[in-house]
Amino acid sequence: MQPGIVSWRKVNLNPKNKFKKVANCNYAVVLGKQMKFSLVGIGGVDVLDGNKKLILAIVWQLMHRHTMNVLTMIGGGKKADEATIVAWANASVAGAGKEDSTMRSFKDKTLANGLFLMDLLSTLNAKSINWELVTAGETEEEREGNAKYVISVARKLGCCVFLTWEDITEVKPKMMMTFVASLMHHALGRGGGGGGAGGASKN
Repeated sequence: MQPGIVSWRKVNLNPKNKFKKVANCNYAVVLGKQMKFSLVGIGGVDVLDGNKKLILAIVWQLMHRHTMNVLTMIGGGKKADEATIVAWANASVAGAGKEDSTMRSFKDKTLANGLFLMDLLSTLNAKSINWELVTAGETEEEREGNAKYVISVARKLGCCVFLTWEDITEVKPKMMMTFVASLMHHALGRGGGGGGAGGASKN
């Protein structure tokens, strides 16, 4: 999240006892505070003890920082907005010869079937999608299968994925935007611009 913030000489790389483990966890909390996270009432012992609620508070803020970093990078130094990301996604898919596959916004209910996301992923790597595994997404079961496949493919391509398959089938706007932004960041990191890199046929 913030390269260079960790001083590795302060880290116990092979903590064999509780004291050293707590020291590592305490240092993680210190670093979080340096990153301006809200960690009131959270200590290293809470992390070591596996306090799910408090660990989630840390991880959620890390995820938010990552998202802000990605949006800033794809925005060329300023936070990219929804319109910019939607335009990139549509241009990428259209550039791959799939002009009929579009999205209006991250609230677009057609995203629930996962098909547009499949088309978008195929622009990152034309061979990434095995279209024989893709369904029409007409039933709840088919939408679930497609959504799980979308996440699996994105991870295999090396994209940072935070959303769950339910976020896709229920079309949760913020999580969808985070996901597509991650795909855009991946594409731009490969030197890709606004257009697609070629897509595979569904037939």
